[in-house]
Amino acid sequence: MKNFSLALLLIFSTLSFAESDFDEGIDYVVLEKPVKTVTGDKVEVRELFWYYCSHCYNLEPTLNAWVKNIPENAEFLRQPAMFSKRWLNGAKFYFVLKELNLLDKLHEPLFNAIHEQNKKFRSKQSFVDWVASFGVDKHKVENAFDSFSVSVKVNKSKINTAKYKISGVPTLVVNGKYLVDSTHAGSRVRMMKVIDHLIKIETKVE
Repeated sequence: MKNFSLALLLIFSTLSFAESDFDEGIDYVVLEKPVKTVTGDKVEVRELFWYYCSHCYNLEPTLNAWVKNIPENAEFLRQPAMFSKRWLNGAKFYFVLKELNLLDKLHEPLFNAIHEQNKKFRSKQSFVDWVASFGVDKHKVENAFDSFSVSVKVNKSKINTAKYKISGVPTLVVNGKYLVDSTHAGSRVRMMKVIDHLIKIETKVE
């Protein structure tokens, strides 16, 4: 019985160690050139995503649960990735919703519309009509879609995507230094644990 208890203790110790021991190059990637953050004294956690990405859609529940309990010294930001013209609408949709202060209300429904209802939003009008279906003035949506400020943000997103040297999404960037994705971390849940680990590292550095 004593030997059995000792074996269990060793197993749990090993599991605990495995969950807290993360290695550079294996569980996460360190950027050769850090990217400037915008969160001041707080550790920046930035998600690069695309509305049409199924992996991004699948990450949402795990990520949202983590954000609800984010460490006080960290701040979460979203950024639509943009690698080419094919990614344009995904970025534009995000910044239109942001311009209209509708992200909290329509970010998740937009993901659901694309991945559950199979809406393609291949035209500007189809997206405008969808947003308007939530009681938003259609002219306001059209004006935001064609606005200079949204265009500037989309272009900036394209430039910023290149800075992180990522090859795909979803990718989370901790403090402009560390890239975390499921390919390295191994799973969506473990991604969040790696991020918590990196936040602690950056907290110690500061």
